[in-house]
Order: sequence, then C-alpha cells, then structure tokens
Amino acid sequence: MAHSSTLNPAFLLGNTLSEEIRRLEEFVVLLKREQELLTRGDIEALLPLTENKTSLTNQLAALAQAREGQLERLGLARGRVGMEAWLASSGEDNTKAWQKLLDLATEARGLNVSNGKLIGLHLQHNQQAFAILMTATNRAMNYGPDGQPQAQLGGRILGKA
Repeated sequence: MAHSSTLNPAFLLGNTLSEEIRRLEEFVVLLKREQELLTRGDIEALLPLTENKTSLTNQLAALAQAREGQLERLGLARGRVGMEAWLASSGEDNTKAWQKLLDLATEARGLNVSNGKLIGLHLQHNQQAFAILMTATNRAMNYGPDGQPQAQLGGRILGKA
C-alpha cells in the first residue's frame, strides 16, 4: 500500500513543482544549445534538438496541468492565485522553488524570443539567397524558339508593363 504522504495533494504538488523545475532547467539548457547552433549556422544539428524541445514542451505542459489539478484538489484556485495561497501555508522551501520556477520560465521565454529572431534572420538570408539564385536561373534559362539562348534586356520581358 502506498504511503499516505504520496496521496496527499499538498505533497504531490511539492513533487510536481520539483519535477517542473528539473524539466525547465533541461529546457533552458536546450534553448541555450539551440541558440549556439543558430549563431554558428549549424542548421543540420537543430533537427534532433527540435525533437527534444518538443518532447520537453509536452512534458512541461503535462506537469503544469497536473499542478493545476492538484491545486483544485486542495480547494484552491488554478494559476498564480492558487499557488500563492498554497505557498502561504506550505513553507519557505516551496516558496523558493516556486520563485526558481518563475525565474527559469522567464529565462526560457527570453531565450525562445532570441532564438525566434535568429531563426527569422536565417530565413531572411535563405530567402534572399533563393531569390538571387532564381534570378540567375531565369537569366540562364531563357531560350528562343530556335533553341538558342536569348539575351534578356534589362530584366523586363518585352510586351509587359
């Protein structure tokens, strides 16, 4: 039979909070690695990282949902209001843990925004390179009805405005 403290919602909430912190720490490390790869331009190394990122995101969402359910089982509101009510009576260790979770979440959010900007820059660079290649390809691929290469004047097709 399970120990009674393992069935106690307050005990479970403390454990969930600890697990969330562990997963969020992993997530921050992953985001820092992602930023490093994006900065270096090592795009191929991002694929396995993206799979891990998706997995951790799903785990974090499940833990947050579990925390919300545990708050409800304690008769508390969901979200920050419920957490603050629980923390008021749960002790300093849990209060420190909650603050650590909030700090990690803020750090993860900042890294994610920065990484999004880096990805945007890579996309912009790739789109510009693609446009240059397409222009060069279009110039190289213009042939007349006789199969001979045709010079294109000024980049506009005659007869078009």
